[in-house]
This record gives sequence, structure tokens and C-alpha cells, in this order.
Amino acid sequence: MDIPFPTMPCSARHVERVCPPHLQGTGSRRKGNLTCTLIKHRPTKGISRLRSTNSPPYQQAPPYQQPPYGPPQGGMPLTGFRGEVRSPGMVILLSIITCGIYSLIWIYSVSKEMNNVLGYEATKPQYTFYGLLCGIFTLILWSQVDDALVEIDRRRGIISSKKFLTWLLLTIFLGVGGFVMMYDVQSRLNALYEGRY
Repeated sequence: MDIPFPTMPCSARHVERVCPPHLQGTGSRRKGNLTCTLIKHRPTKGISRLRSTNSPPYQQAPPYQQPPYGPPQGGMPLTGFRGEVRSPGMVILLSIITCGIYSLIWIYSVSKEMNNVLGYEATKPQYTFYGLLCGIFTLILWSQVDDALVEIDRRRGIISSKKFLTWLLLTIFLGVGGFVMMYDVQSRLNALYEGRY
């Protein structure tokens, strides 16, 4: 059943944009306005459909994604940084002669070098000095150095295992874990700096 609707005045621009062609009736101009007679269907559906086509589509902003913590993903290469080549035996000897003072300078230096090699802060060099107040910071730094070396080897295509537990056990039972750590770390860094495998 058709339900007639009352006529409504609308401008020519209003008729063109809002009233669909099949809903426009005949009318006459009155003071610049055009009288539309709407029949059969309500114009709301046609109006909303027409307005939706004229208005730009709503685009929702993508959700914020927090960058991952730690090493960059995707197997990025090393930065090409080359640090100082040191004799592992001399590092141990100087540490003994200076009663451990040189060992602090050495681990602080190699920690910064490994960060430059990897291109991000893999180790916390400042833990060297925190370790003077609390020994746990020294062990944390050893663990970070070990993880950094494994990551360096991985990017060079070398499969290596973590050695922090070995260093810790040798320190607890024999007291030589620090010397073993120095020799191992400096030897592997020398191989990197000199291009050896």
C-alpha cells in the first residue's frame, strides 16, 4: 500500500543532492525554490545512501605498536665497528699487577665496544662501578657480555653457546672465573676485530 507524504519545499541544490531521481515529483519554481512531491518510499534511505557516497569513508587509525625491546629483529648485520686488539694474557697479567683496577677499566671498555659493534645497548658499562658497591651488578654485567658475544657470533654465522654459568662456577669453586672470562671475551673480540673465525 502506498502512503502519500506531504510535499516539502527544497531548493534545486537540495533536490540534486538529497532527493533521488525516482523520488522527485513534478513541481514548479516558487521564489527560487522547487516543490518536490515524495511518493511511495521514504527518502531517508536514499538520502543516507547518497550522503554516504558523497562523504569520504571513515578510516580508523592503526593501533599503536610499541617497538620491541632488545636486539633489532630481522638479522641485521654488525655495524663494522672495530675496537682495540689486546693480548688476553696481558689483560690478565695487568689485572693481577694492579689488584683488579685494570680489570674494571677493561670490562668497561669492552662493554662499550660490544654495544658499538651491535648498534644497540646490549650491555650496561656503568654496572662496572655499581659492582664495587654490590657484587650482583658485576655478575649481571658478565651475563650481558656473554649474551652480547653470542649475538655477535650469530650475526657472523658462528654457532656459540653461553658460558656465563661456567664462569660463575669457576669463580665460586676455584676463584679463577674472572680470569677465564677475560681470556675468552678478549680472544673472541680479537678474532672479530681482525676478521678471523
